[in-house]
Formats: sequence, C-alpha cells, structure tokens
Amino acid sequence: MVNDPVQELLERRDEEWRERIRRKHRFRPWRARRLIWEHDELVRRLAEWREARRERRRLIEAGELSGE
Repeated sequence: MVNDPVQELLERRDEEWRERIRRKHRFRPWRARRLIWEHDELVRRLAEWREARRERRRLIEAGELSGE
C-alpha cells in the first residue's frame, strides 16, 4: 500500500515542530512536554469534531436527523 504523501508531509512537519519546541525549551523540559501535549490534544479534538460533523452530515443526508 502506498502512503499518502500529504499525510507524510504533515507528520514530518509535526515532528520538526516538536524538535523545535524541545530545543527552544531545553532548560525547561516540562514546558516542552506540556506544549507538545496541548498541541497533540488540540489535533485530537479537531479530528473528533471533523468526524462528528461528517457523521452528522451523513445522518442528515440519510434523513435520520433533521438539519436544524
């Protein structure tokens, strides 16, 4: 199976960002861990919201949920 090049780019950019944060806060590793955790949590929440909106749209299109 071929990996999605866009997904690979996003993953590489995320890892580069984490490395920059670790270098910037090398004397405060707890701060780097917290920033990285908050970033990852935000990404997870956005993915949950995207999935919920997708499911809601599917239910509306199937007529199982009103669009109001």
